[in-house]
Amino acid sequence: MKILGLTLGWKPKEGAIYSPHDSAHERMVGQKVYVTTRVINRTVKIIIPGKVLPGSFSVSKGICTIKVKLDKEHRFLTPVSNVKFDKKIISSGGSGQNQYGTRFKYPITSITYTAEIIDAKKMEEITEEFGGYSNSEIMKKLFKDGIIKSNEPSFIYRTKPKAKLVGFSRIEGMLLGIAIGDSLGNTTESMTPEQRKQGYGLITDYLPNKHEHNKRIGLPSDDTQLAFDTLSVILDKGKLDMEELAKVFSSHRIFGIGKTVKEFLRNYKDYREPWYLSGVIGGAGNGALMRIAPVLISSLANQTENLWADTILSTMLTHNSSLAIGSSVAFMNMLCELVSLKGKPNSEALIKEFTHILEIFMGDTECSIRNAKIKSEFSNSAPVFIRQAVKFGYENNLTVEQFSEYFGSGAYVLETDTMLLYILSKHLTDPKEAIIQAVTYSKDNDTTASIVGAAMGALYGKEAFEKTWITNLSGRTRENDDGRIFEIISRTKDLLSNE
Repeated sequence: MKILGLTLGWKPKEGAIYSPHDSAHERMVGQKVYVTTRVINRTVKIIIPGKVLPGSFSVSKGICTIKVKLDKEHRFLTPVSNVKFDKKIISSGGSGQNQYGTRFKYPITSITYTAEIIDAKKMEEITEEFGGYSNSEIMKKLFKDGIIKSNEPSFIYRTKPKAKLVGFSRIEGMLLGIAIGDSLGNTTESMTPEQRKQGYGLITDYLPNKHEHNKRIGLPSDDTQLAFDTLSVILDKGKLDMEELAKVFSSHRIFGIGKTVKEFLRNYKDYREPWYLSGVIGGAGNGALMRIAPVLISSLANQTENLWADTILSTMLTHNSSLAIGSSVAFMNMLCELVSLKGKPNSEALIKEFTHILEIFMGDTECSIRNAKIKSEFSNSAPVFIRQAVKFGYENNLTVEQFSEYFGSGAYVLETDTMLLYILSKHLTDPKEAIIQAVTYSKDNDTTASIVGAAMGALYGKEAFEKTWITNLSGRTRENDDGRIFEIISRTKDLLSNE
């Protein structure tokens, strides 16, 4: 007789195989019990010509990272083609006795992994510790070691940021815009623009949220969380401390986490890679761009900090590609201009400078165009593609909805860049409409609206937003810390007022 999957009156049979870790009846399927393999030994050997050393290795995007302990822990980078990998498995049998007195058997496995270096000259040792170094010095070293995967333009060492703050309202608006755009889009992020249009028309306010008893309240996703985590580290440390930032990102649950950030966390937490090797090489999602705006605070608070170094390191922490890095620097440059602007904004100039900076970082790197129908019509150079797409949209008088459907507006940073700049070209003088268009018609609407919200807030201050967008914003960065972002914004005001 079986009740709710439990077998009453069942007794083990002589000769059956049972797990040593589980009570037998919980693992029984019919008359057979399945056993989880027990690994008693897992060894990693690093063979460098003339030496066999204990250590570890990991492989990502054609690069093998070797870690061995000699006089101290050393890390090396080498092409995968320079390494011979081997895995040997030796199995034997074990036996035991359960609580009924019946003997059972289970397999025991020993695994040895080997990474043998073919040519030691092709190994490059990389820096392990950065204590006492400025972010500018760290960046320079990581570029030299080939760890940062983008061009290294000279201006990042000699050009000071342009930001000359008109008033704190611009910074307050930028920070609120991140959370407001994210929360407006969060509820329908899983829907397509067409589904949103059919269900809600234009989304002009917070929608009923199932996580808050269907109240119309603004709740955060990863955009808000990671952006305000970044700002919290700056406030606590007085600058952007990269080791601390990695620890904070990995210390809590992230809502709606993207796959690239998830892989970063696995590298940093599970594989215990240092922060500067934990980012995903080639990562082209928008998960760095969405959180980059608060990095500006470090530079405003301390003029000795290098804003470009902070921006580049913060990006490559998770997304180590020229597209992601160039996009973050281009957007940061735009924010510097917007918070300082006293006259009328010029969308054409913003687009031109954004794509110019992106081009400097990317060079002739090619990018994928995800819509197969337009691949032959547009360049696969990201800066050129963006210019062509925005021009095409403007000349054909495409709505944001039509532009989104034609060029894409997912979590791919190339599409996010393109969508951001087109929305600015159409609605730069109407911040509320710009955010509403991003929320309603972008596929990855919470992130796109968060980035658009940051730009609009940086230009217009908190006046860019409907009052209800502010009053009904929960202000959370975690499950139950209502009002937290307002506290962080208040601390930011105190920091900047003392400078």
